[in-house]
Amino acid sequence: MIDGALGEAARALARGDALHALGIAGRDESALGLTLRGIAYAQLGDLELARGALEDASERSTDAHTTSRARAALAEIALASGDPARAAREAIACASALEALGDPRNAAMQRLVLARAEVLRGRLPEARGVVEDVLSREQPADLRAVASLAQAEIAMRALAASESRDALGRARAALDVAPHELLSRALVSLERELSAPVARVVRDGVSSDADLFAIEELSRGEVLLIDGCRRVAIGARLIVRLGRRPVLFALLLELARAWPGGIGRDELAARAFDVRRVNPSHRARLRVEVGRLRKAMLGLAAEPVATKEGYALVSQREVVVLSPHDDGEGARIALLLGDGASWSAREVATHTRLSIRTVQRALASLVESGRAIRTGRGARVRYARPGTPIASRMLLLGLLPAS
Repeated sequence: MIDGALGEAARALARGDALHALGIAGRDESALGLTLRGIAYAQLGDLELARGALEDASERSTDAHTTSRARAALAEIALASGDPARAAREAIACASALEALGDPRNAAMQRLVLARAEVLRGRLPEARGVVEDVLSREQPADLRAVASLAQAEIAMRALAASESRDALGRARAALDVAPHELLSRALVSLERELSAPVARVVRDGVSSDADLFAIEELSRGEVLLIDGCRRVAIGARLIVRLGRRPVLFALLLELARAWPGGIGRDELAARAFDVRRVNPSHRARLRVEVGRLRKAMLGLAAEPVATKEGYALVSQREVVVLSPHDDGEGARIALLLGDGASWSAREVATHTRLSIRTVQRALASLVESGRAIRTGRGARVRYARPGTPIASRMLLLGLLPAS
């Protein structure tokens, strides 16, 4: 065990009291002191100071345990800085090293960091498998809470609201056994997200807010759901993904909005192809694209059909349209920040395929409205969603060694 003042700092970190830990370890220049200081900075949301302290600790340490724990904390920093691929590689290596050193607690934490990295990489099945593997072994209550929070977030990403609610219930039960301030805040934040409106639903011509539970219900296949958030069409048990076929999805969305009526050829072409004046080549292209859409929709019990004036969507099920609250660039960027990581403007531009100037304007607007926070200076400026300074939600529980 860590003895003396640094032991108290480690215990403070384990219970989420970063300020107390920093007050103890703030002037200790040993490798262990720097490690604890770096974790405290990270819990407080200052990732640059955290990275510097942890890198110094890794360089100065002559103890394998301290080195491995500093590297483990750096893996979480990489994740919080929007580099999930690097975080995944480091988390795998750190988990193996910590396991070999007889530190199963932090080895399990690193596997949960790996799970979070897989979430950010869009690999939900892999993330789910990692968390289930961690929970298949006996774990202390705080680690069960972290794992349950990870399960809840994975389920939220999959729009499985009921599954997410159950996981949050397990997290709350674990925290009743082992209270932890930071984890409790993460739990409350996720509960709030679960019940918050995230999209608009248009049904029978009436628009209303929809939370994840409403989206889960609509996605069961009893209606034909045209999902403008994920760019998919869902009917029965079939999901048709059109994210990489934007013209086809634009056609389907316009037809769904007009359902049960139709839409004129020129109006449909203008909206789908984003042109002001429709010419004969656009009309010819429209016929081709509608044919492709009809083929893509096989199995949905719905199809676009030609009418005297243009086209209409014919469906055996009620057609419901799901759209983001805001169709502008800000909504796309807010969705990206919603993964909890912090991003530079250039990284946001790369991921959203928007110009850097457009991204900078949208980020400034999000910061002004309180939907994003801005940290760092100059080339190190980064943006994140408020309330999630540690993207991994693992929250660096502390580096208490195995007893």
